[in-house]
Amino acid sequence: MGKQFLYYLMVPLFLGILSGSCEEAQDGDNLAEALEGEWKVDENSEFYKSGQATYHVMITLSTQDSSTVYIANFYQLGYDNEIVGSIGDDRIQLEAGQEASVLNSFYTIVSGRGTIATDYQSIGWEYEVDDGSGSIDHVTATYSRVK
Repeated sequence: MGKQFLYYLMVPLFLGILSGSCEEAQDGDNLAEALEGEWKVDENSEFYKSGQATYHVMITLSTQDSSTVYIANFYQLGYDNEIVGSIGDDRIQLEAGQEASVLNSFYTIVSGRGTIATDYQSIGWEYEVDDGSGSIDHVTATYSRVK
């Protein structure tokens, strides 16, 4: 009787743990889907731009990996250029070394991280971009969801 009692006690516990891990995976998928769409950018640049810029970006999901997003027009480099980001918890991490070309100039993403608001309506960013001149532009930006 003791083994049966233990069995009936452990099965619901085990199933609860399994369902919790499935919910976490689902939450990650929902996060990626919540980020997809058009965003307004308010950006503050240290060097390359005239201080503050406002423009739009488009975030799309990878069809192969739900934790990967593509950001078109990142740093206002045009919609033909997409920068790759990886979603983890409440953050988007940019892959360092990504290049984008605009009119024969090459821009390299040195580093970057965005923190996603809990309501998925804004993303606070800090990133660094090199235009090939040797000076690194330190940038902060806020993405706001376009309704």
